[in-house]
Amino acid sequence: MATETSTEAFLSRRVPVAGRMRLIHAPLGDDAFSRYSGGRFRHFRQFCQAVLEPDSVMLDVGANIGLTALVAAETARRGRIYAIEAAPRNFAALTRNVYEHGASVIRPLHCAVGPKTGTVPFFDHSAFGYVVADANMAAVPSTPVPMRRLDDIAAEVGLARLDAIKIDIEGFEQEALTGAAGTLARFEPVVMLEFNSWCQIASYDKSPRRFLEWLLDTFPRLHIWRDGRLTDVRRLGVYEFLHLNLTRHRCNTDLIAAYAPDRLARLEALSAQGGLAGIRRRLGF
Repeated sequence: MATETSTEAFLSRRVPVAGRMRLIHAPLGDDAFSRYSGGRFRHFRQFCQAVLEPDSVMLDVGANIGLTALVAAETARRGRIYAIEAAPRNFAALTRNVYEHGASVIRPLHCAVGPKTGTVPFFDHSAFGYVVADANMAAVPSTPVPMRRLDDIAAEVGLARLDAIKIDIEGFEQEALTGAAGTLARFEPVVMLEFNSWCQIASYDKSPRRFLEWLLDTFPRLHIWRDGRLTDVRRLGVYEFLHLNLTRHRCNTDLIAAYAPDRLARLEALSAQGGLAGIRRRLGF
Protein backbone atom coordinates (compact mmCIF):
# COMPACT_ATOMS: atom_id res chain seq x y z
CA MET A 1 0.00 0.00 0.00
CA ALA A 2 1.20 3.51 -0.78
CA THR A 3 2.55 5.46 2.18
CA GLU A 4 0.40 8.35 3.35
CA THR A 5 1.78 11.58 4.76
CA SER A 6 -0.08 14.64 5.91
CA THR A 7 0.47 18.35 6.30
CA GLU A 8 -1.80 20.94 7.85
CA ALA A 9 -4.05 20.95 4.79
CA PHE A 10 -3.29 17.86 2.68
CA LEU A 11 -3.13 14.10 2.69
CA SER A 12 -0.42 12.95 0.26
CA ARG A 13 0.27 9.55 -1.32
CA ARG A 14 2.27 8.16 -4.20
CA VAL A 15 -0.27 6.51 -6.46
CA PRO A 16 -0.44 5.32 -10.10
CA VAL A 17 -2.05 7.85 -12.45
CA ALA A 18 -2.07 7.20 -16.21
CA GLY A 19 0.61 4.54 -15.86
CA ARG A 20 3.00 6.60 -13.73
CA MET A 21 3.58 6.84 -9.99
CA ARG A 22 2.88 10.37 -8.82
CA LEU A 23 2.78 12.14 -5.46
CA ILE A 24 -0.83 13.30 -5.27
CA HIS A 25 -2.40 15.61 -2.68
CA ALA A 26 -5.98 15.58 -1.39
CA PRO A 27 -7.75 17.39 1.45
CA LEU A 28 -7.25 15.85 4.88
CA GLY A 29 -10.04 13.41 5.63
CA ASP A 30 -10.69 12.57 1.97
CA ASP A 31 -11.93 9.01 2.39
CA ALA A 32 -12.31 8.44 -1.36
CA PHE A 33 -8.63 9.24 -1.94
CA SER A 34 -7.60 6.93 0.90
CA ARG A 35 -9.28 4.08 -1.01
CA TYR A 36 -7.84 5.06 -4.40
CA SER A 37 -6.49 2.24 -6.54
CA GLY A 38 -4.61 2.32 -9.83
CA GLY A 39 -7.41 0.88 -11.95
CA ARG A 40 -9.96 3.47 -10.90
CA PHE A 41 -9.63 5.60 -14.03
CA ARG A 42 -8.79 2.87 -16.56
CA HIS A 43 -12.06 3.33 -18.44
CA PHE A 44 -11.57 7.11 -18.47
CA ARG A 45 -8.06 6.73 -19.87
CA GLN A 46 -9.45 4.51 -22.64
CA PHE A 47 -12.05 7.18 -23.37
CA CYS A 48 -9.41 9.92 -23.62
CA GLN A 49 -7.17 7.86 -25.88
CA ALA A 50 -10.08 7.14 -28.23
CA VAL A 51 -11.62 10.64 -28.32
CA LEU A 52 -8.76 13.11 -27.83
CA GLU A 53 -5.86 14.12 -30.08
CA PRO A 54 -2.56 15.65 -28.91
CA ASP A 55 -3.96 19.16 -29.54
CA SER A 56 -7.50 18.52 -28.26
CA VAL A 57 -9.48 20.76 -25.92
CA MET A 58 -11.59 19.31 -23.10
CA LEU A 59 -13.78 20.57 -20.26
CA ASP A 60 -13.36 18.46 -17.11
CA VAL A 61 -16.42 19.40 -15.04
CA GLY A 62 -16.18 18.12 -11.50
CA ALA A 63 -12.40 17.73 -11.74
CA ASN A 64 -12.06 17.04 -7.98
CA ILE A 65 -8.33 16.96 -7.08
CA GLY A 66 -7.16 16.80 -10.69
CA LEU A 67 -6.64 13.09 -11.37
CA THR A 68 -8.91 12.95 -14.42
CA ALA A 69 -7.36 16.15 -15.77
CA LEU A 70 -3.88 14.62 -15.42
CA VAL A 71 -5.08 11.49 -17.23
CA ALA A 72 -6.57 13.58 -20.07
CA ALA A 73 -3.38 15.65 -20.32
CA GLU A 74 -1.39 12.50 -21.09
CA THR A 75 -3.23 12.36 -24.43
CA ALA A 76 -3.94 16.06 -25.07
CA ARG A 77 -0.35 16.98 -24.28
CA ARG A 78 -0.33 20.00 -26.62
CA GLY A 79 -3.96 20.96 -26.11
CA ARG A 80 -5.92 22.42 -23.22
CA ILE A 81 -7.83 20.87 -20.33
CA TYR A 82 -10.09 23.20 -18.36
CA ALA A 83 -10.37 21.55 -14.93
CA ILE A 84 -13.49 22.94 -13.24
CA GLU A 85 -14.08 22.25 -9.55
CA ALA A 86 -16.46 23.87 -7.07
CA ALA A 87 -15.28 22.51 -3.69
CA PRO A 88 -12.73 24.97 -2.22
CA ARG A 89 -10.55 22.31 -0.55
CA ASN A 90 -10.54 20.06 -3.61
CA PHE A 91 -9.69 23.02 -5.80
CA ALA A 92 -6.67 23.84 -3.63
CA ALA A 93 -5.45 20.25 -4.01
CA LEU A 94 -6.16 20.28 -7.75
CA THR A 95 -4.11 23.44 -8.23
CA ARG A 96 -1.19 21.99 -6.27
CA ASN A 97 -1.28 18.67 -8.16
CA VAL A 98 -1.32 20.41 -11.53
CA TYR A 99 1.54 22.73 -10.53
CA GLU A 100 3.76 20.01 -9.07
CA HIS A 101 3.37 17.74 -12.09
CA GLY A 102 4.08 20.47 -14.59
CA ALA A 103 0.79 19.96 -16.41
CA SER A 104 0.83 23.27 -18.25
CA VAL A 105 -2.02 22.22 -20.55
CA ILE A 106 -4.38 22.13 -17.55
CA ARG A 107 -6.09 25.35 -16.50
CA PRO A 108 -7.92 25.08 -13.13
CA LEU A 109 -11.19 27.04 -12.75
CA HIS A 110 -12.95 27.42 -9.41
CA CYS A 111 -16.75 27.37 -9.74
CA ALA A 112 -19.83 25.22 -9.85
CA VAL A 113 -21.53 24.91 -13.23
CA GLY A 114 -25.24 25.12 -13.89
CA PRO A 115 -28.01 26.85 -15.84
CA LYS A 116 -27.31 30.35 -14.52
CA THR A 117 -24.65 32.70 -13.17
CA GLY A 118 -24.56 33.58 -9.48
CA THR A 119 -23.63 32.14 -6.09
CA VAL A 120 -24.87 28.80 -4.77
CA PRO A 121 -24.49 26.82 -1.54
CA PHE A 122 -22.13 23.88 -1.92
CA PHE A 123 -21.68 20.85 0.35
CA ASP A 124 -17.90 20.34 0.42
CA HIS A 125 -17.44 16.64 1.10
CA SER A 126 -14.46 14.81 -0.42
CA ALA A 127 -15.28 13.43 -3.86
CA PHE A 128 -19.00 13.62 -3.20
CA GLY A 129 -19.66 17.35 -2.83
CA TYR A 130 -22.68 18.84 -4.53
CA VAL A 131 -24.73 21.98 -5.09
CA VAL A 132 -27.30 22.13 -2.29
CA ALA A 133 -30.91 22.34 -3.42
CA ASP A 134 -33.09 25.06 -1.88
CA ALA A 135 -35.22 22.47 -0.07
CA ASN A 136 -32.16 21.08 1.72
CA MET A 137 -30.40 24.31 2.68
CA ALA A 138 -31.47 24.25 6.33
CA ALA A 139 -30.35 20.65 6.85
CA VAL A 140 -27.05 20.53 4.95
CA PRO A 141 -23.93 22.51 5.96
CA SER A 142 -22.72 24.44 2.95
CA THR A 143 -20.22 26.95 1.65
CA PRO A 144 -21.11 29.66 -0.91
CA VAL A 145 -19.32 29.19 -4.23
CA PRO A 146 -19.67 30.92 -7.61
CA MET A 147 -21.81 29.23 -10.26
CA ARG A 148 -21.27 29.80 -13.97
CA ARG A 149 -22.72 28.52 -17.21
CA LEU A 150 -20.39 26.53 -19.43
CA ASP A 151 -21.48 28.79 -22.29
CA ASP A 152 -20.09 31.78 -20.36
CA ILE A 153 -16.84 29.97 -19.57
CA ALA A 154 -16.42 29.01 -23.23
CA ALA A 155 -16.87 32.64 -24.26
CA GLU A 156 -14.51 33.96 -21.58
CA VAL A 157 -11.61 31.64 -22.47
CA GLY A 158 -12.23 32.13 -26.19
CA LEU A 159 -12.83 28.51 -27.13
CA ALA A 160 -12.21 27.91 -30.81
CA ARG A 161 -12.36 24.14 -30.45
CA LEU A 162 -13.90 21.64 -28.03
CA ASP A 163 -13.51 17.89 -28.47
CA ALA A 164 -14.91 16.49 -25.24
CA ILE A 165 -16.66 17.27 -21.99
CA LYS A 166 -16.49 15.07 -18.92
CA ILE A 167 -19.15 15.75 -16.27
CA ASP A 168 -19.30 14.11 -12.84
CA ILE A 169 -21.13 16.40 -10.44
CA GLU A 170 -23.30 14.16 -8.28
CA GLY A 171 -26.70 14.45 -9.94
CA PHE A 172 -26.43 18.04 -11.28
CA GLU A 173 -25.42 16.99 -14.80
CA GLN A 174 -28.63 18.07 -16.53
CA GLU A 175 -28.35 21.60 -15.13
CA ALA A 176 -24.74 21.82 -16.31
CA LEU A 177 -25.65 20.66 -19.82
CA THR A 178 -28.58 23.11 -19.93
CA GLY A 179 -26.08 25.93 -19.33
CA ALA A 180 -23.94 24.61 -22.19
CA ALA A 181 -26.57 24.56 -24.94
CA GLY A 182 -24.74 27.03 -27.17
CA THR A 183 -21.38 25.34 -26.68
CA LEU A 184 -22.82 21.91 -27.46
CA ALA A 185 -24.50 23.18 -30.62
CA ARG A 186 -21.39 24.97 -31.85
CA PHE A 187 -18.71 22.33 -31.23
CA GLU A 188 -20.67 19.04 -30.96
CA PRO A 189 -18.19 17.54 -28.47
CA VAL A 190 -18.37 14.01 -27.13
CA VAL A 191 -19.79 14.11 -23.60
CA MET A 192 -18.93 11.57 -20.91
CA LEU A 193 -21.25 11.95 -17.95
CA GLU A 194 -22.12 10.13 -14.77
CA PHE A 195 -25.74 8.98 -14.54
CA ASN A 196 -26.19 8.62 -10.78
CA SER A 197 -29.84 7.90 -10.04
CA TRP A 198 -29.29 7.89 -6.26
CA CYS A 199 -27.85 11.41 -6.33
CA GLN A 200 -30.63 12.63 -8.61
CA ILE A 201 -33.27 11.35 -6.20
CA ALA A 202 -31.60 12.01 -2.85
CA SER A 203 -30.07 15.43 -3.52
CA TYR A 204 -32.53 16.97 -5.98
CA ASP A 205 -35.77 14.95 -5.81
CA LYS A 206 -35.53 14.40 -9.57
CA SER A 207 -36.78 11.54 -11.73
CA PRO A 208 -33.92 9.53 -13.29
CA ARG A 209 -36.31 8.44 -16.02
CA ARG A 210 -37.09 12.04 -16.95
CA PHE A 211 -33.37 12.84 -17.10
CA LEU A 212 -32.70 9.80 -19.29
CA GLU A 213 -35.51 10.80 -21.65
CA TRP A 214 -34.07 14.33 -21.81
CA LEU A 215 -30.66 12.92 -22.76
CA LEU A 216 -32.24 10.78 -25.49
CA ASP A 217 -34.08 13.83 -26.83
CA THR A 218 -30.94 15.98 -26.72
CA PHE A 219 -28.28 13.65 -28.13
CA PRO A 220 -28.67 11.50 -31.27
CA ARG A 221 -26.15 9.02 -29.86
CA LEU A 222 -26.28 7.78 -26.25
CA HIS A 223 -24.32 4.79 -25.01
CA ILE A 224 -23.32 3.09 -21.78
CA TRP A 225 -19.50 3.03 -21.42
CA ARG A 226 -18.55 0.13 -19.18
CA ASP A 227 -15.65 -2.36 -19.14
CA GLY A 228 -14.34 -0.96 -22.41
CA ARG A 229 -17.60 -1.52 -24.27
CA LEU A 230 -20.34 0.69 -25.68
CA THR A 231 -23.98 -0.31 -25.31
CA ASP A 232 -26.60 1.66 -27.26
CA VAL A 233 -29.17 3.00 -24.78
CA ARG A 234 -31.86 3.34 -27.48
CA ARG A 235 -31.58 -0.31 -28.41
CA LEU A 236 -31.55 -1.26 -24.76
CA GLY A 237 -34.65 0.78 -23.96
CA VAL A 238 -35.52 3.08 -21.07
CA TYR A 239 -36.84 0.38 -18.75
CA GLU A 240 -33.93 -2.00 -19.25
CA PHE A 241 -31.40 0.80 -18.80
CA LEU A 242 -32.96 1.92 -15.52
CA HIS A 243 -33.04 -1.67 -14.29
CA LEU A 244 -29.32 -2.05 -15.06
CA ASN A 245 -28.51 1.28 -13.44
CA LEU A 246 -30.43 0.55 -10.25
CA THR A 247 -29.38 -3.09 -9.82
CA ARG A 248 -26.19 -4.23 -11.59
CA HIS A 249 -24.59 -0.76 -11.75
CA ARG A 250 -25.59 0.19 -8.19
CA CYS A 251 -27.15 3.48 -9.39
CA ASN A 252 -23.99 4.71 -11.13
CA THR A 253 -23.57 4.38 -14.91
CA ASP A 254 -21.10 6.19 -17.17
CA LEU A 255 -22.72 7.42 -20.37
CA ILE A 256 -21.24 8.63 -23.66
CA ALA A 257 -23.37 11.19 -25.52
CA ALA A 258 -22.62 12.58 -28.97
CA TYR A 259 -24.14 14.43 -31.91
CA ALA A 260 -21.84 13.28 -34.72
CA PRO A 261 -21.33 9.53 -35.32
CA ASP A 262 -17.75 10.00 -36.55
CA ARG A 263 -16.74 11.31 -33.10
CA LEU A 264 -17.36 7.82 -31.70
CA ALA A 265 -15.56 5.84 -34.41
CA ARG A 266 -12.47 5.01 -32.36
CA LEU A 267 -14.53 4.25 -29.25
CA GLU A 268 -16.68 1.89 -31.29
CA ALA A 269 -13.57 0.19 -32.66
CA LEU A 270 -12.19 -0.23 -29.16
CA SER A 271 -15.53 -1.63 -28.00
CA ALA A 272 -15.60 -4.11 -30.88
CA GLN A 273 -12.08 -5.36 -30.12
CA GLY A 274 -13.16 -6.28 -26.61
CA GLY A 275 -16.49 -7.76 -27.59
CA LEU A 276 -17.88 -10.61 -29.65
CA ALA A 277 -17.40 -8.76 -32.93
CA GLY A 278 -13.68 -8.42 -32.28
CA ILE A 279 -13.31 -12.09 -31.36
CA ARG A 280 -15.10 -13.18 -34.52
CA ARG A 281 -12.94 -10.93 -36.68
CA ARG A 282 -9.71 -12.23 -35.17
CA LEU A 283 -10.87 -15.82 -35.71
CA GLY A 284 -11.71 -15.06 -39.34
CA PHE A 285 -15.50 -15.50 -39.11
